Amino acid sequence: MVYLDDTRRCPVGPECESCGSLDELALSTADTPVGVLCMTFCDACEVAGVLPVLSPAEEATRVREHGEHLGIDVDQLADEPRP
Repeated sequence: MVYLDDTRRCPVGPECESCGSLDELALSTADTPVGVLCMTFCDACEVAGVLPVLSPAEEATRVREHGEHLGIDVDQLADEPRP
């Protein structure tokens, strides 16, 4: 079983994906209709739960990329149960 909220191997982006802030950045995961993806947030947006708006295509790409960070392929990612 793979822990989908694991962000240890995910890269931290250069800015908050919600507001563009450059300060106090951290990684978090987000559940989307197509799966779990990793995102970079500032503390304020993470606490407030502010998520960026992504198109379905962007979500699918980001879910695939998060799977690569975890070392699993798309088929495995789709089969993983959430705790």
